[in-house]
Amino acid sequence: MSKTRKPFVDFRAIRGRITMEQVLEHYGVLHTFKRSGNRLSGPCPIHGGSDPSQFRVETEKNIWNCFSECKHGGNVLDFIASKENVPIHEAALKACEWFNIPIAEVKTDSPRSESDSAPEETPERPSKPVVQPTTPPKPEDNTPNAPLKFRLDKLQREHPYLINDRGLTLETIVDFGLGYFTGEKGLMVGRVVIPIHNVKGELVAYAGRWPGEPPDKKTEKYKL
Repeated sequence: MSKTRKPFVDFRAIRGRITMEQVLEHYGVLHTFKRSGNRLSGPCPIHGGSDPSQFRVETEKNIWNCFSECKHGGNVLDFIASKENVPIHEAALKACEWFNIPIAEVKTDSPRSESDSAPEETPERPSKPVVQPTTPPKPEDNTPNAPLKFRLDKLQREHPYLINDRGLTLETIVDFGLGYFTGEKGLMVGRVVIPIHNVKGELVAYAGRWPGEPPDKKTEKYKL
């Protein structure tokens, strides 16, 4: 028997119907947080921290960030995905179940509507010279990328390139998982990264852009 395909759902619509406070209450940890205006501060529920100031929630923007071991943040679905260690699509379905959101009200027939993991602003593409091929082109490989087994977590959200040069708000940056990678190893070092998901909401790749113009011809503006 074939497996029943899980329905595509509108991530944005689901995020608009639940709050981080509801999610923290679901996990039984809301009482460990202190409120200061539109901000909640407390121990990180994801990695099980104890520092009362390491995890912050901006209730008005409905986003969170762990400044300790996790070193990343996101929206309500990102939190559930990190806490449960599941893809975003599964996190969205769990949210519907936990908070009594009828699937029919957030269902979409298009996987493109479900995935919102790229900014509305399309980054400019580098121009490439047209070169006549001397050999027949190889057949295009349409094999889908396998889900990544890791996440880049050392991301600086409020980087000048994103805030000043691109004019993005912190809410948009967090919403789309963007950030300047501050790690010391890997292809994305020193680049602003954009997570890429498949139609199931699984993370399959990162695109990296050099913030501004590359310092020399050897440094590529884009990497994938």
